Amino acid sequence: MLPIFALMVIFLVVVLGAGFDVSRAVNAREKLSYALDAAALTVATDLSTSVMTDAEITQALTASFKTNLQGTEFLDDAIANLTFSVDSENGIVRVASKASLKNYFIDFGGYGKKALGPEKFEFGTSSQVSYSRFDVELALVVDVTGSMAGDMKTLRSASEGLVNILIPADTDEADSKVRISLVPYSQGVNLGAYAGLVKGGAHGYSDGSVCVSERQDYKDGNSTYKVKLTDDPYNYFDKTNPPPKGTFYGGGSDKCAKSSAMIPLTADRADLIKAIKALESSGGTSGQTGVVWGWNSLSPNYANLWPADSEPAAYDDDRVLKFAVIMTDGDNNRYYKFTETRLENVCTGKGKDKTCQWKEIAVNAWEEVSEGESYSNTSSTTQRDLCEAMKDAKIEVFGVYFGSNNNSAGAKNMKSCASDGNYYQATSASGLIAAFANIARKIQSIYLSM
Repeated sequence: MLPIFALMVIFLVVVLGAGFDVSRAVNAREKLSYALDAAALTVATDLSTSVMTDAEITQALTASFKTNLQGTEFLDDAIANLTFSVDSENGIVRVASKASLKNYFIDFGGYGKKALGPEKFEFGTSSQVSYSRFDVELALVVDVTGSMAGDMKTLRSASEGLVNILIPADTDEADSKVRISLVPYSQGVNLGAYAGLVKGGAHGYSDGSVCVSERQDYKDGNSTYKVKLTDDPYNYFDKTNPPPKGTFYGGGSDKCAKSSAMIPLTADRADLIKAIKALESSGGTSGQTGVVWGWNSLSPNYANLWPADSEPAAYDDDRVLKFAVIMTDGDNNRYYKFTETRLENVCTGKGKDKTCQWKEIAVNAWEEVSEGESYSNTSSTTQRDLCEAMKDAKIEVFGVYFGSNNNSAGAKNMKSCASDGNYYQATSASGLIAAFANIARKIQSIYLSM
C-alpha cells in the first residue's frame, strides 16, 4: 500500500502542480497583454505629437515594458521578442511580444516533460492602437492692452501652460507636429520686422512704426476690392505699379507694446516662451486687429511673408488642423481708416485781408478712430465678422473672456467668435490659467482622436 500511496501522492503533486504552472502562464500572459497595451498607447501618444525614428519607438516601448513588467521573471524575454510596425497612412501602431515560463511541476523530477508536457509554457499577445496623423497650427491671440497691466503675470503663466501641454519640454522642434503663433494685440499688433512689408514698404509707404492695424476695402474708381474681411494677400492689388498706399495694411498708431512682438508659427519652445515672458501691457483695445493677424498667421496666403519654417499649410491639406485661441479682458474702442483727402478750411492773409475757403487736402494716411465701448461699435462688429470668416475657412476658434461681467461687450464678442462649445469665461487668475490649460487639452483630444 505504501508504494501505491507514494505514487498517488506524486501523481497528485504533478496534476495539481500542472494546474499551478498553467495558472502562472495565464497570469503572465495577462500581465504581458496589459504591458503591451500601455506601451502601444505611449508610443501612439508620442507619434501624435512628434515624428519618431524606429530607435526612438523601440526605446519608448522598452521603457514602458520595464515600468509595467518590473520584477517579472519574463521581462528580458518579452523585450527580446518585442516587434512593432507603424502604418503612417492609416495612423495605426501595432506592437507584439512573446515570452516563456519554465514549468516547475510538469517537469517533476525531470521526467514530466517526457510523459506529461513541455518543459516551459510559451505565451504571446499583440496590441493595436490608433494615433493622430494630423499636424496642428494654432494662433494664440492675447490681449495686452493697458487694462491687463495688473494681470500680465497671470497671462504669461496661462500662455506658458498652453505651450507646455501642446509642445512638451522634451519635444524636438524638427519633430513636433504642433506649431503655435503668438499674436499680442492692443492698439494694433507689433509685427516687428514684417511691419514695413505689409504696409507697402517696398513702395516707400511704410511709416517706420512696427505697429500694424487693419485694412479696408479699396475702390479704384472702377472696382471695389472687398478685402477687409478676408485673408487675401497683403499685396493683392496688381492693377498698377506701384499699388496705391490704401491697398496695404495700416498703421495709424504707435501704441503697440514694444516688447510684445508677434511670433509666426513655430515649434521652437524657447522662442515662444521667451516671447511670452516679454509680454507687456500698453494702449487701448482694437481686438479686430488681433483677429486679423491671428488669421494671417494661419493663412496659406501669407506663406511668403513668414520664414519657411512658419509657412502655414494649405486649407485643403487634410493632414493639418487649424485652431485659434482669442482672449480679451475688455471692450473694443479703436478702429482705423485710410484717408485719401480731407476738406479743410484753409485761411490766407491776416486781419482784414484774411480769407478762408474749404479745400480738399491730400492726406493719404491711416488714422485712428476712438469710439465708445459697445457690442455694436465698428471695432466689435468687424471683430465678429472676421471671426465668422475664419470659421468659414475651417479654423476652429476658442474665445476666452477674462472678467466677471458675462454680459459685457467683450464677453459677447468672445461668445460670438467662438466655435460651438468653445467659449470660456475666467473670473480669476487661476480661472484664466485653467481655461488655457483646458483649451490645450481639448485641442489635444481633438487631434489625438481623429
